[in-house]
Amino acid sequence: MSQSAKNGSCSSEDVDRVMQIVQVVVHVPTFFLGLVLNLLAIRGFCALLKKRVLEHVATCTYMINLAAFDLLMVLSLLFKIVLFYVPPPFPSLCSLVEGLHFISMYGGILTVCFISLDRYLAIQYPFLASHCRSPRKIFGICCAIWVLVWAGSIPFYNFSWEEGRYTCFNNMSSKVWSAHIVFPVEVFGFLLPLGVMGFCSYKNIHILVSRQDTNPDLNRKKKACIWTIASSLAVFVVSFLPVHIGFFLQFLVRNEFILECRVRRSITFFVKLSMCLSNVNCCLDFFCYYFTIQEFHMGIRSRQNSKDQLELDLLQARTTVAGDRKLSAEKGNCSLGP
Repeated sequence: MSQSAKNGSCSSEDVDRVMQIVQVVVHVPTFFLGLVLNLLAIRGFCALLKKRVLEHVATCTYMINLAAFDLLMVLSLLFKIVLFYVPPPFPSLCSLVEGLHFISMYGGILTVCFISLDRYLAIQYPFLASHCRSPRKIFGICCAIWVLVWAGSIPFYNFSWEEGRYTCFNNMSSKVWSAHIVFPVEVFGFLLPLGVMGFCSYKNIHILVSRQDTNPDLNRKKKACIWTIASSLAVFVVSFLPVHIGFFLQFLVRNEFILECRVRRSITFFVKLSMCLSNVNCCLDFFCYYFTIQEFHMGIRSRQNSKDQLELDLLQARTTVAGDRKLSAEKGNCSLGP
């Protein structure tokens, strides 16, 4: 995303050399770890779907969709590592890799946003949520997210094709940094989802904390739910807040609102570093998967314990009734005796 300043005296080549090493150090373990963790997550949620528990279908579908976007991020990292050292044979390959990167980033952001909104509706308005969380509707929302982010990646492909550049993830077209591209991406791709997530997470945690449950299984499930909500919000903020601050600062640089060379180079380094670290999100999402699966398992155990307790109560009731009938019969026989 960097290039020399227009005055020709502000080069960021030293930043590029440093970041080339940093990106390889970060991306290689991220690739292998992200691949394994997200495949395990998909396997786990598919296993939960097979249990056919209706209240789990919506969240499992969203989580599988999120893991698919994370796998797409992992795939883009593989190409990104290779293209550090092997020049692409044609510019459209760079456009494809960059498109996959941004599709996975914003697809994951939108999916996490809908997960938070879905959980808020389920907790705050359970009867309304029962009509909005049908498997067909959730699947339709996930498909709409894919279509939206794929359509949103088209400008990156067109702009790079027009300028015929060959350096992947560097020297992006000046058209990409225009106000009519940057501001919609910042607002609809980050700030709006962040606002929705912040509001839903606050309300959900407030509602759960205010509930007083005497059942220990329900208390454990409630704590797992709170951990799921908190971890999702923390991962979202840590992964995407710095990179979007960097996007805005780079917008100021590329439109010559910032001219001082040292500041421009510092911003270029910050943008590259924040983008590099944001890719670790495909591994950090595993914390969300873990707490969600734990929450589901606690719910299943709680229902099983309730079922076992109900069966025990029914057995005790039947035993009591049988004993009362036997006692009544014995009294009747005594009253008929000589």
